[in-house]
Amino acid sequence: MGFNYQKELIKWNQWKKQEEELLKALNVDDNIIKQLYDYDWEMFKTERRIRGRQDTTINTVLNNIPYYDKKEINTIDDLLSEIENEALFNYLSTIDKETLTIILLKIFGYSTHEISEILSLSHSSIYKKIHRLRKKLKNFKKVSKISCSNCLYSEGVKKDLLYIAL
Repeated sequence: MGFNYQKELIKWNQWKKQEEELLKALNVDDNIIKQLYDYDWEMFKTERRIRGRQDTTINTVLNNIPYYDKKEINTIDDLLSEIENEALFNYLSTIDKETLTIILLKIFGYSTHEISEILSLSHSSIYKKIHRLRKKLKNFKKVSKISCSNCLYSEGVKKDLLYIAL
């Protein structure tokens, strides 16, 4: 449903009339009332321009509904708690915290250069840790015969961790 200019204009005029009567009852100067009227008129036109271009469809309404089901991953424990496969969880729990921190920072979108500055490690050691984890996860995948579709609970975690790991 689009913006109904006439309907909104009638509402605005009624509101301004009530406001003007109130201001006159409070003995406000006519110049101030006129300035207020001009300002409010400009704001009304601006809102009309914005709302007149908005196309509210069912898709945008549904996209604006808050999504509370997805848990944010902020720590290594959050990352591990999102893993549904018990064997993979136990396997990743044995990996050193520094490597898991690197993976977590990669999921957050940090580059290897930024991670090396944050953790005070060289670029090569970060690449080695990621490479070793990839190798271990590939071996784990072969040994445990798990499918990627049920490795991890969260789709985002699954995609990010498997991308980094493989």
